[in-house]
Amino acid sequence: MNAESQHKSVSFPRPSYDGRFLCYTLSDYGQFSIWHHEADLYLLDLSTGKSQPMAEANSDDTESFHNWSTNSRWMVISSRRDDGLFTRPYFCHVDEEGHVGKAFMLPQRNPRRFYRERFLSFNVPDFIIGPTHFDGNKASRIINDESRTNFGVRK
Repeated sequence: MNAESQHKSVSFPRPSYDGRFLCYTLSDYGQFSIWHHEADLYLLDLSTGKSQPMAEANSDDTESFHNWSTNSRWMVISSRRDDGLFTRPYFCHVDEEGHVGKAFMLPQRNPRRFYRERFLSFNVPDFIIGPTHFDGNKASRIINDESRTNFGVRK
């Protein structure tokens, strides 16, 4: 795959953990593909050198950042397919031969509220393999502490 010969740009190349595939984003130009409606995901088979669009995971709108699960069989991708404005996480399966399953959203108790009424973008989704521990109160105290160094950005 030679992006330059196609007058395209490649961004976010991410190898699978098993070393078999490399997923990347192909767009018309630049490195910030999240704003490019033509941006799509491609899968490069590192054993054969064959690259192909991830047709079952791509949509008519932006597919941009992506990450592999540690077993190299699942991907989480950021997509603007719903409304063209907010980036939401979609998941797809990739089998041992590189066949990509249809992308889907995770089910939620109230999908409309979770995905439509919350104005959040999930620009850089990732998998985790253990619980996270985040103390919001402690973070708020650190962020809002008056002893912070003033960098002159805000008055």
